[in-house]
Amino acid sequence: MFVHYLIAWLGMMLLAIANGAVRDFTYRGWVGDFRAHQLSTVTLLLLFVGYFWALFTVWPLASAYQAWLIGSVWLVMTLAFEFGFGHWAAGQSWRQLLLAYHLHKGQLWPLIPLWVWIGPMIFFRLMSA
Repeated sequence: MFVHYLIAWLGMMLLAIANGAVRDFTYRGWVGDFRAHQLSTVTLLLLFVGYFWALFTVWPLASAYQAWLIGSVWLVMTLAFEFGFGHWAAGQSWRQLLLAYHLHKGQLWPLIPLWVWIGPMIFFRLMSA
């Protein structure tokens, strides 16, 4: 079952890429880059809520331990992809990448890896109640 969840992470990446494409090709020009990133972060969180609900309905989590394990593995994979792709493929500096984590400056992006980490446990609790 663990392999299903590893493969499911790719679905999250596809949702994130599609969400970013919609942002870049539609509303970013109207609202500006900063607001567009905030809006697309909220949109991606909502997409992940729906994705997690569907995923954990089809493949229910067996335990709290499994939920934390899946969330932790997804978190590591997400951060590795974000920083690895961002730095080596997109050419962003480490400083640029870390600027997205300034929640106190209105950057909402840190909510994405946080949700990827705790989302499985929240759904485990909700679905096993």
